[in-house]
Amino acid sequence: MSEDPSGPRVSFVVATDTLATVADLLEALRVQPSPDGIELVLACPSAAALGEDHESPVGRLEIVETGALAPLEEAFAAGVRAASAPVVVLGETHAFPAPGALEPLVRAIAEDGYAAVAPELRNANPESAASWASLMLTYGRALGGSRREVEELSTHNTAYRKDLLLAFGRELPALLRLGGGVDARLRAEGHRLLIEPSAIFAHLNVARLGSCVSDRFHAARCYAAARSGSWSRARRALYAAGSPLIPLVLGARIVRSPGWTAHRADLPRGVLFPFALSLAGLAAGELAAYAAGAGSSPERLVDYEIHRTRHL
Repeated sequence: MSEDPSGPRVSFVVATDTLATVADLLEALRVQPSPDGIELVLACPSAAALGEDHESPVGRLEIVETGALAPLEEAFAAGVRAASAPVVVLGETHAFPAPGALEPLVRAIAEDGYAAVAPELRNANPESAASWASLMLTYGRALGGSRREVEELSTHNTAYRKDLLLAFGRELPALLRLGGGVDARLRAEGHRLLIEPSAIFAHLNVARLGSCVSDRFHAARCYAAARSGSWSRARRALYAAGSPLIPLVLGARIVRSPGWTAHRADLPRGVLFPFALSLAGLAAGELAAYAAGAGSSPERLVDYEIHRTRHL
């Protein structure tokens, strides 16, 4: 992996509609130890929507006009193509790197040879039982534990070798969508994936009960639609019939996971109720995907991803 010593070490790609939407993220990037080595890539519907003040909080600012934010994977892919650093982080408007969090991600890729590296996530709104339920259901199996190689990573908040992503060409947007399998493709090509607990991001989680269910429904529908796109009707029907078992199987896996164990003392009383409701929403989303595909879920999911504060 080549690197321009005069250019940024990492490009932080995030999809947004306005600068106000990413105000907290901008502040988190501004207080990084070496902000001049960071390039911020904003994938947005139009530069005009950002306003006239485009002063960068870091070393470099790149604005990519996407015309729309849905589906999000198209915006991320456009941001990756516009990035100039050898390492790209696919960030979120609601996940904030702690001071010094980006350097371990860059080092693991540039020096240790990993293709993709994910940080440890901490709960940014821990006072809510529903927030903990959302965090555990989305990321529980990846939380806690030591520095370790893994077989799969969440696409969001993960750092990647940019050249490996660009090598996918026109396939890149499809691989970056929920369930798209970019991690599986990287592993199939002989690359390694890592969770780096010394890199910490504070993650805001959906906390309204209705939003918890709806968010999991649309995310699961997108994920299952991507995963089952090439399946036969018979196989989709089989998985649809088994979807009522998802809350039991997945719920048991998460409760027994290192992430749940590591945070057991932090979990508020009553966390199992929103956890169970969210699992039900997830199962319903998968059922809908096997029966009718993704539907409008890619568009509906944008609000939960971009405007997380509306659902706290």
